[in-house]
Amino acid sequence: MKLHELGMLAGMSFRNLGRHRVKTVITVIAVAVSVTLYIFMDGWLLGMTLESERNIVAYETGAAKIQTQAYFDKKDDLPMYESFGNWEPLARVLEDAGYDSAPRFVFTGTLHAANGSAPVLCTGVDVTRERRLLRYPDYLDSGRFPAAGAYEIALGMLTADKLGLAVPRRMDAEKFDRFIETIAPDPSDAARIRGLYEARDPVNGKKWPFSGDGDTPRKPLVYLKADAEQSDIEYIWDRMGSAGLLDVRIFTTIDIKALPERIDASRFTEDILPRFSSGDRGLLETVYEADPVLGDYFLVETGTDTAEKALALLLASDYTGAVRHVNQLIPATVTGVVNSPNPKNNANTVYMPLDALQDSAGLQLDGAVTELIIRRKDANDASLPGEFESPEAIRSVFKESSVPLPEDLVVKGWQDYVKDYLSASASDRISTRVMIFMLFLLSFLGISNTMLMAILERTKEIGMLRALGMTDSQVLFVYALEASFIGMIGGFVGVVLGCLINIPMVTIGIDYSAMTEALSGDIGYRVAAFFRSAWNVPVIIGTFFAATLVSGVMAVLPARRALRMPVTESLRFE
Repeated sequence: MKLHELGMLAGMSFRNLGRHRVKTVITVIAVAVSVTLYIFMDGWLLGMTLESERNIVAYETGAAKIQTQAYFDKKDDLPMYESFGNWEPLARVLEDAGYDSAPRFVFTGTLHAANGSAPVLCTGVDVTRERRLLRYPDYLDSGRFPAAGAYEIALGMLTADKLGLAVPRRMDAEKFDRFIETIAPDPSDAARIRGLYEARDPVNGKKWPFSGDGDTPRKPLVYLKADAEQSDIEYIWDRMGSAGLLDVRIFTTIDIKALPERIDASRFTEDILPRFSSGDRGLLETVYEADPVLGDYFLVETGTDTAEKALALLLASDYTGAVRHVNQLIPATVTGVVNSPNPKNNANTVYMPLDALQDSAGLQLDGAVTELIIRRKDANDASLPGEFESPEAIRSVFKESSVPLPEDLVVKGWQDYVKDYLSASASDRISTRVMIFMLFLLSFLGISNTMLMAILERTKEIGMLRALGMTDSQVLFVYALEASFIGMIGGFVGVVLGCLINIPMVTIGIDYSAMTEALSGDIGYRVAAFFRSAWNVPVIIGTFFAATLVSGVMAVLPARRALRMPVTESLRFE
């Protein structure tokens, strides 16, 4: 087609929009709503994903970790016996290369408090290095972060609230009276604390006095006032500490890898030896000998390289007898409650000074750690780790230094520790996009229906145009272009509306703190309060062009059906 012909046909298509204004407007609205919803949902999901990933790095894992390969392979089991020592030279190499690093020792336990107990994930941390690398120590609801060398802990907000180890935000009136009697025996202290709370109806939130439906009174709940200042909260916290309410004990099990002194004969010959090659079997039979009287196998060699190799063989085969379990009870005081933007930190988590766990009153670590987390110095929390913080770049630092990375240690990126979350997040985005795509299809079916009705009503006109010399391809082009104009207008309106909605979602977001609290912090994303959207410019632009293109394609089928009718029949069509 020549250029002037294209202009003429385009003008005809554009004028046709006004001939069926109601149908055109309805179809434009359908396209605009679909485009708006798609831009909104895509930006929202992208924002939650990016915010979650940033929170994982800034509050949870750092950019990368150094661990033993054996620990990483069993990381879900938290095998504390697969730890490593002498981490200080590695940290110095990283510091010279522009990285911050922090040693940690991760273990599980049960936290016992006056009001109950709860399973917890404990992390021994170097207080100074941890504060320099991760951000959660700055997000304390009350109290302070533990001091180095002290038997003190910082506890996640959800567990602290459950066990009565946080400043209470809500409780029933009788429990509140007992709480006041415990922490404030002095009348003036009691009066000050009572003044920070108010009784309200648990159903409608009205202040006391109130009554329920009819003549049946409802028992009030006591709430911390919304205007209570941080100094007031710290005052209550100090009174709780003075009353001994923050003293706790952590029950845990120390796993120590060691060759068992005795192995049952049938277990040794029928279960253990068949797992190994002949050479490895010979090594084990050197370390263990059968007792001629009892028949069982007893350890006869310790402290040698052969014994160490035998221990490594048993551990590699997952023989549980090579790990000795020692129960330990660690007394501690809760000095702070963590309430960070990452709900993982706020759940059943305990943070304790690493140096307090070294001796026999702790975990008998003797300088061992389970991981060394890494982040570049002065890293921007708003950005995800780049090439400089990749495992490959970190490994190259050790290759070029005088302190090589030991063979049993590996460097893993942050993604390696949250693969389940990343997979679930990707699935959520795909499923949501499929639902929004279905809305697209409905709107485009509306375009097809609009064009079908328009073509049926203009069948005689189409026959006249064909009789005057217009080719079928020109007629088809006119109607496809008319539908494209509808998609273009609807797409433009949808993009404008989607961007307008996205502006407050990006800058302010939606407060989901009530929902996260109700679901104990587990909502599938590493976001504790505000969900914010993000700008996805390629998707915004692509959605506009997709709406235009698909709209034009949807008009082809009804137009082709009309063109199959002979010209003479079209002219007689009523």
